[in-house]
Amino acid sequence: MNFHAWFECFSGCGVRYRVDQIVYRCESCGGLLEVRHDIDALKQRSAADWKQLFDSRLGRLSGVWSKKEVVLPELEDKSIVSLGEGHSPLIQSERFAQHLGIDEIYIKQCGTSHTGSFKDLGMTVLVSMVNQIRARVRAVVCASTGDTS
Repeated sequence: MNFHAWFECFSGCGVRYRVDQIVYRCESCGGLLEVRHDIDALKQRSAADWKQLFDSRLGRLSGVWSKKEVVLPELEDKSIVSLGEGHSPLIQSERFAQHLGIDEIYIKQCGTSHTGSFKDLGMTVLVSMVNQIRARVRAVVCASTGDTS
């Protein structure tokens, strides 16, 4: 099964761009872009099938890339650049769930990763995509206000 993602303007015009295009804002209206996925294709697998697939990849791939189909499905495996990010725990918070009036909620604790930063999750995706399209990109720069912002 083929899964796809794309950038889409969510300012109203709905223009789409391939995920390998270097575009920062909608070229039609100047609006912001969001990543969209082919949800209908993803729904073709049952929740149990997804869980089995993701569980089969644990330990071999980072916590991000073990779920590649819902992160960046167009990325070739050979382009992945990873330091094993994403293996931080999900912690159940019973009191927070009660406060929200729901049965259960889990909080992702990225501060326990080897860098202490949630930014690793996005950077592995960015650097891997740049690695795939590297003929068009000479360098990667990431502006940051620190590891925890």
